[in-house]
Amino acid sequence: MKVDLKQRWPSLFPALLYSVSSTSARGQSLAKIIFKYLLYAIVLANLRGAPVVWHWRVFWPIIKYNLQFLAFRVPNACATLLNRGERARRIAGYIDKTSPVGVHPFDFEVIYRSRVSVDESDFNMHMSNSSYPKILDFTRTKMATHLFPHFLRAGGVVPIASTHFHFVREIPMLAKYEVRAGIGAWDEKWFYVVGRFVTKQKPKSHNAQQSSSQVPPLTKSESDLVAKLFDSSSEDEEDIILHTIAVARCCYKLGRITVPPSVLMATNGVCVYPHEVTMTELDPTFTGPLDGHSGFSVESPPHTWTHHARNLALDPRKLREFYKGAWRQDPTRWWDSAMGAGGSVEGKLKERLGICKQLFEGMDGVRQFGEPVIM
Repeated sequence: MKVDLKQRWPSLFPALLYSVSSTSARGQSLAKIIFKYLLYAIVLANLRGAPVVWHWRVFWPIIKYNLQFLAFRVPNACATLLNRGERARRIAGYIDKTSPVGVHPFDFEVIYRSRVSVDESDFNMHMSNSSYPKILDFTRTKMATHLFPHFLRAGGVVPIASTHFHFVREIPMLAKYEVRAGIGAWDEKWFYVVGRFVTKQKPKSHNAQQSSSQVPPLTKSESDLVAKLFDSSSEDEEDIILHTIAVARCCYKLGRITVPPSVLMATNGVCVYPHEVTMTELDPTFTGPLDGHSGFSVESPPHTWTHHARNLALDPRKLREFYKGAWRQDPTRWWDSAMGAGGSVEGKLKERLGICKQLFEGMDGVRQFGEPVIM
């Protein structure tokens, strides 16, 4: 039977048109779904770069510390409403527990753990150089809450003046890493924070570990200089890979007043080893031994904590006045005793301080360059 297409075309055209439009609609629907989920993926991948996220990551350690103190203080006030003496004893115990009492300045370390996100990576699929200062900000804030909790409670801030980075090897995208921060050195104004960006690798054979842990010979003189700021024993872990070293120069301010780092550390309980403590003749109330090498602790605190710093920490008003300049009127300078001024630790401090100053003198010298003349 012969079919005349010319006669049937008017009836076939609507069916063909419906089939094409239906296929097009399904394609558009599928494209919308793909676009929607792709948009979700992009937003999630760059979530750390969203507004307010940086502020939250920076200030979360301080918020957390204040919430913990509030969670202790409110129930304690209710439970000891009619017993002031018991309330004071509980607060003193909490202050002891949350203060770095007896911590040696060169033994202190805080660890900030994170993972390299997509927005923190560059086109080479590893952590971009611009992300390191941001991560160091988070680490310094966490370090401040562990090292200077009473200074933050008094309203102090921690501005950063400059930072030196020594890049050793890249950190791949999505890799977990740690920033291990400690005290490099200090003087009457500046406080130097040394941070090491490291990753942990899976156990390998001894030869493979040796080849992977070797530091590339990048500006060897600079690498050797920076390496002196921390004990080489801290890198003896077989599964640790060093990626970057950062040295930040900071100062500590209460309003417009700069507080010396030695005053800050001593008022929060930091102290050198017993055999390194000096100038004890200015504190005749101290009767404890000073020839031990085991270090101080909350159970065996330094005299600078029990006779000076603890009393200030228990009275926020006096502590704030002390930070704002009352320390200048104290003739005993007990904070120098806590930091071992004039003792055996001072030689190590001078060496480390000299290294830190060398790192920043180069950039300070560049500031003397004049602007180019436009022809």
